[in-house]
Amino acid sequence: MGTKITDDYFEYSTVKYFRGAAENVKIGSYGMKRDPIGSKSHLEVEATVKPEHLESRVKYILTTAVDWSASANAGLELTAPINFFGLNGSVDIALSLGAAAEESLKLSKFLIVKSSLQSMLNADAVNARNALADEGADGRICSAVWVGVNADLAEHFSTYGLKSGSFSAGASSLDFTVTGGSRGSQTISLSSSGSTFAYLLEKVTKWSNHKTHIDDMKEDYHS
Repeated sequence: MGTKITDDYFEYSTVKYFRGAAENVKIGSYGMKRDPIGSKSHLEVEATVKPEHLESRVKYILTTAVDWSASANAGLELTAPINFFGLNGSVDIALSLGAAAEESLKLSKFLIVKSSLQSMLNADAVNARNALADEGADGRICSAVWVGVNADLAEHFSTYGLKSGSFSAGASSLDFTVTGGSRGSQTISLSSSGSTFAYLLEKVTKWSNHKTHIDDMKEDYHS
């Protein structure tokens, strides 16, 4: 699957994910979509759904290689450093796309599917649902994130993530743990500040009961 990086989006398999202000976004973050029809569109985060509501709903999807060098050679510079995870809970920073290429960084995708997201907003994450109702047509919630992992952790996730990956929630942290092989148990926090490289938004397309119940939602990719 091909990848492309610009200042404003990350493209994977012809689909474009937002990069604007990604360092402020976590899975379950919600707020207003700013510059909604422009290239600089991004989520202005108001708050993030509690980890306890996300734990049973977030899914690990895949880990993929990224063509960092092409963007670096084209002169693209990062607006914010890339925080990436390594083995045994380590977290490091790549200050440039060239550094990301040298580290052979990969990206892991985590997602809340639409049915689970809608159920969460209707049943548990009431504050988020009310905020989306108040914000109207420009209200959005983050339903997927791409986070950086180094080569060793990427291999571990790719090999065992779908088979043994599990989520756990603390008071302020949503953790993902993968167990298997010589690396044993490896954990990252999806609540770690600055860990999101790119993200997907979701918008409400149909309400009922005076905007107290969501009947339908739709993915909102970068255009």
